[in-house]
Amino acid sequence: MLQIMKNIQYITRAGTFDAGHRVMNERMKCFNIHGHTYLYELTFSFSSMEEIGYNIDFKEIKRVAMAWIDDYLDHGMILNPHDLDLIEICEKLNSKYWLMSLHGTATYCNPTVENIAKELFMAMHSLFLNQKGLRIYEVKLFETPNCSTICRWESISKEEHINFSAIRDMELNDYVKLKGSIEYDDRKCSI
Repeated sequence: MLQIMKNIQYITRAGTFDAGHRVMNERMKCFNIHGHTYLYELTFSFSSMEEIGYNIDFKEIKRVAMAWIDDYLDHGMILNPHDLDLIEICEKLNSKYWLMSLHGTATYCNPTVENIAKELFMAMHSLFLNQKGLRIYEVKLFETPNCSTICRWESISKEEHINFSAIRDMELNDYVKLKGSIEYDDRKCSI
């Protein structure tokens, strides 16, 4: 029997980040080091709202989610853990890079738009885990204006989720603690 969840609503916040990558072992041009201006859409679902009229303020998504993307991905390299030459160069130059972690940090995983979207999805899940009634529903990631992917829970295997969580949950939890929380309803703030 199909159960229909009532009162589900969705909010989306869009943004961009610039990052370099390459697809190891690809025979065409994407093997070369290159970059993209990625456009992303983060869609969250919720079934309850605060009295003020929303579950979460869009500013809070910007303050936490978009800041995390800027801090960890923007103007950095997104790399396959097997891309040892580029990892070494980034380390020598003290340049920002992100190692794909869907299969563990020592296992082959190319930074394709599909895989990057999975990592974004799981990061958003962890960043907003304790937000009452709010869940990441979908990440839409454009690699170019004409090419995009959509990631939802069903896109991610159990193993990918376990690997990502084992590697990233501690740093994501630390990031949430660092950002703290803000009360947007002035009626709940003491002066």
